[in-house]
Amino acid sequence: MSGENIQELAEKWLNGTATPAEIQRLQEWYHEQEAMLTPVPDAEMGARIRRGIEIGRRPGMPFKWIGVAAAVLLLMIGGYHYYNRPVLQRQMAVYVPREHQNRLLLPDSSEVWLNADSKLTYNETDNQRVVMLEGEAFFNIKQAAGRPFVVKAGPCTATVLGTSFNIKAYKNDPKVLITVATGKVQVQDQHQQLKVLTANKQIALESITGAIREKQVNAVVYKAWIDGSFEVNNETFEEVANRLSRKYGVDIHFDNPALAHCTFLASFDQAANLPFILSMLCKINNSTFSISEDKREVTISGSGCNN
Repeated sequence: MSGENIQELAEKWLNGTATPAEIQRLQEWYHEQEAMLTPVPDAEMGARIRRGIEIGRRPGMPFKWIGVAAAVLLLMIGGYHYYNRPVLQRQMAVYVPREHQNRLLLPDSSEVWLNADSKLTYNETDNQRVVMLEGEAFFNIKQAAGRPFVVKAGPCTATVLGTSFNIKAYKNDPKVLITVATGKVQVQDQHQQLKVLTANKQIALESITGAIREKQVNAVVYKAWIDGSFEVNNETFEEVANRLSRKYGVDIHFDNPALAHCTFLASFDQAANLPFILSMLCKINNSTFSISEDKREVTISGSGCNN
């Protein structure tokens, strides 16, 4: 596929006008680049991007940390050499597929960890820094006087000056979760200011009803995915299944719909693989699981919850 075609697909993807088939072609190209480790033509810009991306796979980590291929995708989607542009406007974008994570350094030196199946676009001007997020990310924001950092995720807008926080806002999730680790975050919906969150506070916004819930949490739990751990904090089996699907690249089905509503509280370290996690969860809720020969389909069976 030519660079012009990739550029066209990337622009349509960023604008939200790409068809499922076009998105599939873009992702296939991405995986080809990852396998080939294609060098970046602009040596200086490639070096700068690589310094901001963690390259290589950590021992024992279930996710793949992607480096050079992600840099290539950033260049192609960005459409121009943003590092060579004035501060007036600098842009970048990246997509992380299922079974992967990515750590990158934004042009303003803020750190971002992107979870599996997540999409991030960044636009910086003299007045503000704006991120559009679909998926999950943990942010460690660099302070910049007079230029607030704004994250738009689903119906929520989070504004910060310098802090660290996690946002989980996948497209099909019923709620957006914002969890603050340090500092303060002002959270707004489309109409009003909702809350100002401080460390270890979390807000959940229901995407459909607009209902809001705030609670005290241990923020460490909600950023554990960065190190490959898998924490389950009073989530339904359906919510956990969605996370496992993104983490391991599988599709999970329930023979009995009632199982999807069972809730869990569990913790798994980096060494835990998919069969182990499923076996523990199924023991808790009186169910069993089977994995297809190609290891892409999981079926959960059982009579219902045991809690």
